[in-house]
Amino acid sequence: MFPNLWIFDSYTLLIFIGVICCLLIYYIFALKNNIKGKYLYDILINATLSVIVGFVFAVLFQSIFDAFKENSENPPFAMTFYGGLIGGVLFFVLFYKFYIQKKNENANFVKDILIIAPACITTAHAFGRIGCFLAGCCHGIETDSVLGMKFPGLEYNVYPTQLYEAIFLFILSGILFVLAYKFQYFYTFTIYLASYGIFRFLIEFIRGDDRGAFLFSLSPAQWISIIAIIISILYFVLFKRYLKNKSI
Repeated sequence: MFPNLWIFDSYTLLIFIGVICCLLIYYIFALKNNIKGKYLYDILINATLSVIVGFVFAVLFQSIFDAFKENSENPPFAMTFYGGLIGGVLFFVLFYKFYIQKKNENANFVKDILIIAPACITTAHAFGRIGCFLAGCCHGIETDSVLGMKFPGLEYNVYPTQLYEAIFLFILSGILFVLAYKFQYFYTFTIYLASYGIFRFLIEFIRGDDRGAFLFSLSPAQWISIIAIIISILYFVLFKRYLKNKSI
């Protein structure tokens, strides 16, 4: 929707704002839980590096996906959320375990990181979807509904699926933040994976861009959503056993 200024376009700006808000959410959580000093600094550095790694993985995953499609409509450096999430989370966990945790004897990954991480991720993701809206990408299918709107370059109305997802993610982020901040709820990651997996699976049916049909006419994102839902169930069962056998 707004002119593309190459690097500093509206999408990049919203991603930057999302990352800042993500770090701010964690900082607020850290103050309440007495996470401070060098330990807090290391965590914030880790989070920043993880965002960068996540971007690289997002581009890589999208490039691999595009390589299997002919006449792809996606730009050369398009990104995919799931790829970025996998890469960013993997880097954060490894960096925390093999560097931060060794330097801080009182480090507690579950209480200090795990329960608040989903609220941070969903916040950054929500701003990213607003960025998609401003860029005019990732919109829905054609519709005559009052819920539709016209994007530049289109002669018909489409569902603004980017806004639907942004609203969902902001609401989910608020719920996850309250659960972590006020109740120290241990299963926020289960709620995140299951709820977003279900939402993403459903909204894919009204996405208007090329989703790359896979098995049973489901898109790759839908299959990853199914895997995320299954992982959320396994995570809940295994993590519940872990908490029973270990004092947190």
